Amino acid sequence: MTVHAITAVRLEPDSQRVTHVLWGQVSVSGEQFEVAPHESPVIEVVDALARGDTVVTVFPLEGQRVAGPEVRRVVDEAGRDGIETVGAESGPGRTLADLSRLDYG
Repeated sequence: MTVHAITAVRLEPDSQRVTHVLWGQVSVSGEQFEVAPHESPVIEVVDALARGDTVVTVFPLEGQRVAGPEVRRVVDEAGRDGIETVGAESGPGRTLADLSRLDYG
């Protein structure tokens, strides 16, 4: 099983839809990156989920990284593939929109 962790996102300014992620492969325990985080379009996350990979979020907390909710595939009103956190209603501060931001450039 391959596990990936998302540490930052790029959102479309108007729709707040995730377009890119900063992510890397982590050990199954999630304690360390096996592949350094790199920027990818969100479709690569969707493809990883389709392969059966696990994708989680990672949030900074008091100088450390803590695991957040898993990510799942969604399809928006326009039929575009995207991602969202599973169980986002479980608490504030644990959605993709709460992650660090990648700048547009």
